[in-house]
Amino acid sequence: MVSAMALFGRKKRAEPPVEQLDEAVLDEVSPVQSGPISVEQYRAALLAVIEPQPPIGLGVLDAFGRRLCEDIVADIDLPTFTSASAPGYAVRAADVASASVSEPVRLPVLDTLDSPVYRGAPLLEGTAVRVAAGAPIPEGADAVIPEEQTDGGELEVLVHAAVAAGQHLRLAGSDIADGTLLLEQGRVLDAGAIGLLAEVGLDKVLVRQPPRVAVLTVGANLVPPGLPLASRAHRYDATTTLIAAAARADGAQVFPAGTFGEDAAVLTEALTDQLIRADLIVVVGGLDGALPRVLAELGETTVHQVTIHPGGTQAFARIGDDRTPVIVLPAGASSAFVGYQAFVRPALNRLQGEPDELPRSRVLPARVALHGHDEATELIPAIVSDRGVEPTGVPGADLAYDVARADALIVLPPKTHLVPANSDVEVWVLTPTRT
Repeated sequence: MVSAMALFGRKKRAEPPVEQLDEAVLDEVSPVQSGPISVEQYRAALLAVIEPQPPIGLGVLDAFGRRLCEDIVADIDLPTFTSASAPGYAVRAADVASASVSEPVRLPVLDTLDSPVYRGAPLLEGTAVRVAAGAPIPEGADAVIPEEQTDGGELEVLVHAAVAAGQHLRLAGSDIADGTLLLEQGRVLDAGAIGLLAEVGLDKVLVRQPPRVAVLTVGANLVPPGLPLASRAHRYDATTTLIAAAARADGAQVFPAGTFGEDAAVLTEALTDQLIRADLIVVVGGLDGALPRVLAELGETTVHQVTIHPGGTQAFARIGDDRTPVIVLPAGASSAFVGYQAFVRPALNRLQGEPDELPRSRVLPARVALHGHDEATELIPAIVSDRGVEPTGVPGADLAYDVARADALIVLPPKTHLVPANSDVEVWVLTPTRT
């Protein structure tokens, strides 16, 4: 049902009896709710009813690029044992405290350790064990005498220098100690973090799966790319591919569902088919036809005039048993792309547990004069250069061609009647600046 209360009611209204459903829907569905709302109000209301994906355990390599949903604390010491950092003799520092070149200390050599798999027997007082670099030192030893400070004896050794406790040892846990916080919840797992997880023996971590996003476009005169245009009234559907590509770039697993006409039964089937695989459905177009009524019959929906240009009419729904969110963008490549950046991209961030951020904002000089709207935020596809920013297309064209050349959106707040050339404007940067 269409909610007439808050923007997106959290509780679904009681449905009328089955025999009254068609009449009730016809009476209640209103294509547009009264009163325009701001871009910020609409985005906040939309995000309020979208919940992050639940965390799941993924293999560490599959978790690359995802955001951690848990703190990672080491449960192992690295290195796992105390070893000699130089070849020589493991000793008790107190046994060689008086050693010097003129008065060396003589110690019997009880064993030789040259493998990390064998630690040997505990060290007896007044004895030594010969060790290779990297070999574990025996229990009771607290230092290593480097070989060059001895005579290199095999059965007994003359020690020519004193050594302090802990000297020439690589201590267990000196790199990573058991209990060390390694990665904090919220960290994006890059290659280094993935390697660290493996280094401490973890094969799985809790992350959020990429949201599954289905994208479809509604339009009676649209033809999928690859098919012939049957009449002059037909044009190719660019928005399904455009929005699907944008969602994929923002981390989603995308299912382009294609192009559909205005028939209510066809739209109902198309939307219902997406429910088994989608965490979010994005529909482009159809708001002036049967789509609002179809969405209302499948769940609850709100259609609003939003003070954004292009694309002032926006809609949101939750349908099916799982109340899968549906965001409806206006038709046209530029209008849909602007709506994507303002509303769908923050929703994808929310689903992935990311901050609800808009694209990075900068202030740049406008290379040409710009005109805004009295009541709407104007978002203009634009290109950034070292001389400033300028629009990429002709106002009203609404082409993917304009979006393809753009790496930014110029943002003109409401009541911006004229921005003279070379004046500063806010810009949402969408891609790295071209050179």
